[in-house]
Amino acid sequence: MIWPRNSGATGKDMRWFWGASVLVAAAVVAAPVRAVEVPGLYEAEVPVGGQGALERVAAAQAGLEEVLVKVTGGGEVLDRPEIKTLVGQAEQWVQRYQYRAAPPAVPGSSVPAAGAEVTPLPMRILWLAFDRQFVNQQLAAAGVPIWGVNRPRTVVWLAEEKDGARFLVGGDNRPDLQQALADQAARRGLPVTLPLLDLQDQRSLNAADVWGDFADVITRASERYQPEALLVGRVYQVAPGQWQGHWTLYHRGAATSWDSAPGQESDAVAAGIAGATDEFAKRYALSLTAEAANTMTVTVENVASIKDYARVLRYLKSLDPVAGVQVAEVQGDAVSFRLRVRSDPQAVVRSIGWGDTLVAAAGPQLSSAINDGAGTAAAADGEYRYRMAP
Repeated sequence: MIWPRNSGATGKDMRWFWGASVLVAAAVVAAPVRAVEVPGLYEAEVPVGGQGALERVAAAQAGLEEVLVKVTGGGEVLDRPEIKTLVGQAEQWVQRYQYRAAPPAVPGSSVPAAGAEVTPLPMRILWLAFDRQFVNQQLAAAGVPIWGVNRPRTVVWLAEEKDGARFLVGGDNRPDLQQALADQAARRGLPVTLPLLDLQDQRSLNAADVWGDFADVITRASERYQPEALLVGRVYQVAPGQWQGHWTLYHRGAATSWDSAPGQESDAVAAGIAGATDEFAKRYALSLTAEAANTMTVTVENVASIKDYARVLRYLKSLDPVAGVQVAEVQGDAVSFRLRVRSDPQAVVRSIGWGDTLVAAAGPQLSSAINDGAGTAAAADGEYRYRMAP
């Protein structure tokens, strides 16, 4: 590494950077509940009946479709002609794959109606990991916004009406519907929590509160789960074998509602997660360029060890707008990173703000990125403080 000229770095700074232990007394600024980092966005699990080449090709295509939906937050991406072409070549973009045993059926799953075709359980699950950089470049080239790894922690309150009674889904109630929620949340890359429905929850609210969508009551009952968003739904039967759902998403002072089309009960449940991720993607997905077009400098304080440095570096590299990271300067417990970004620098600021690894130390103060006409941009500086991992 070349040390920056006039960086002010002392011998002590350099010894720290190369591994010496330095005790730094720095308070961690308390922050409100933020989004959580969602792993596995570029991975998929596809049921397969065997391990033949043709099945693997089909599974790779289905897996890439799943990844594209997770990364963008919406299913409409699959309708684009250029994306259909990409999916047709899915196998060549698989970095790793592994066959795994299929999980057992969930207790309480619905029994097929008489005469209905029974779908056999898969023999195996094929796990696939795709090339993240390539996927992002293809989406950027197609003009499709990307929803980053930091996503709102969402508590789901769901009331079901069945046989004239209403009850909440969670705890020991309706594990099949809980599984339907979890499966759809995994397909869309949304971190969700279902209530425990223990004594504390039962004292705080009941099925009627959720059915009536009483926001104040639901919000107070949700405080123990520290969510950033609330998804409130009710599902009910409209005809034999036909269910419908009504959903409301509460997030940062805004409420958005929608209804599902009549279908199976699991479809009504899945529509809640799909609607929520569609709404989040509208707010948080970022339009990126295929190549880095701007640069900016981010200075991070409270970086007291190599472990801290590694976590900050890994976090900055994980941000979708960031194409490259270099260390520019080290002064005491503050490290300045030079970022090459595939967006406006303000998009990087927003991406950092959605996570909890870094918190703004002074605003942050950012100047506008001004293109100098030669394919580069003036630096936009931001100051942050590293939040130590618990």
